[in-house]
Amino acid sequence: MNKVIEERTKRTEWYRDARFGMFIHWGVYSMLGKGEWVLMNEHLDVRKYETLKDDFLAENFDAEQWAKNAKAAGMKYMVLTTRHHDGFCLFDSKCSDFTAMKGAAHRDFVKEYVEACRKEGMK
Repeated sequence: MNKVIEERTKRTEWYRDARFGMFIHWGVYSMLGKGEWVLMNEHLDVRKYETLKDDFLAENFDAEQWAKNAKAAGMKYMVLTTRHHDGFCLFDSKCSDFTAMKGAAHRDFVKEYVEACRKEGMK
């Protein structure tokens, strides 16, 4: 078996053995309370939709608490969707202005999330 296949097999086995984790899907669409496909499903005006970043403060975002709760529940890993199909980035980007860093929150949520997961030993 070559090295790439061995590494992939090792990661897959770890994932199967871990069995319990958290997947987090979250972004500006959550402000509308209609699900992550609201932009497409309701044929919203993209320019107007992009202004949601100017009100997206996410005051209750607490990556440390998420990681602590996941660990306490027995989870072994966490997965965060860092950019949805609507294009909104939870991180800073040189390629787009539709980001949490360039909006009202002015935060890199991915960086905070990664730091919290590492602190709690979560993959």
